[in-house]
Amino acid sequence: NFYRYFIGRNDQSVNEAVMIGRIDQQLKITKIMLDAYDLYKIKSKKLRRYMILYLEIMMIICSILAIKSETEDNLAKKKELWKYLRKSNLKLFLRLRWGFLGQGVNIPFKLGRKISVLCYKITQKFYGFN
Repeated sequence: NFYRYFIGRNDQSVNEAVMIGRIDQQLKITKIMLDAYDLYKIKSKKLRRYMILYLEIMMIICSILAIKSETEDNLAKKKELWKYLRKSNLKLFLRLRWGFLGQGVNIPFKLGRKISVLCYKITQKFYGFN
């Protein structure tokens, strides 16, 4: 074998702490994906649905990582990302922001952020990611 991928190393790109440290990259890729297509012009319903769900996951990951970082700078970046989506594609924004997960990561105030993180941790335990 030329290459072995060892799952569970601390320096892996999917490690939560590494992802938080590189949140700017995650935000940039999410914006690139938001700009790449007008998802509502994709003719295939299955592909359109898949892409919308994938972008929803990316938005939620960016949001929860920003919340977990507990820095005002990253919280501002989270807020700016949602504003960017609203400005660039209102229809998609309404679907993602007012969906179950979008509401879950945008609960206002510090208590709301704690609730979001608690739900994330429960989901993390249930599905076994990170």
